[in-house]
Amino acid sequence: MTREEVIEFITKNPCFSLATIDGNQPRTRMMMICRADDNGILFTTGRDKDVNKQLQANPAVEMCFFGSDQNRQVRIEGTVEMDDDLELKKQILEAFPFLKPWIEAQGFEVMIPYRLKNGKATTWTMETAFEPKQYIQL
Repeated sequence: MTREEVIEFITKNPCFSLATIDGNQPRTRMMMICRADDNGILFTTGRDKDVNKQLQANPAVEMCFFGSDQNRQVRIEGTVEMDDDLELKKQILEAFPFLKPWIEAQGFEVMIPYRLKNGKATTWTMETAFEPKQYIQL
């Protein structure tokens, strides 16, 4: 896959498993991207969530996206950065209106967007399971 194909794949399959580190224990949970483009992979969480605390302590992550129509997974490793821009938060709220009651009740300060830039991706299918990994720089 090319870089563009990876971005297209994760845009079509926006739910992903996010792995973080909590002390010396790995943690994983399902998340959903806000968007993926030339500026990186953007997702958001809540200020008081464990995932936010884990990312503040150690921003190294791995994301795993799965597309059942292709029976393919794309794993992306890298480091995330918090992006605390109010205009970005407003764009996220517009894209995800289900967040509106939460933001109305507590304010934009509770929304913590993260962006993964310069990650590296690798793909996996049953057909390529035993081939050497190839990495795609994002």
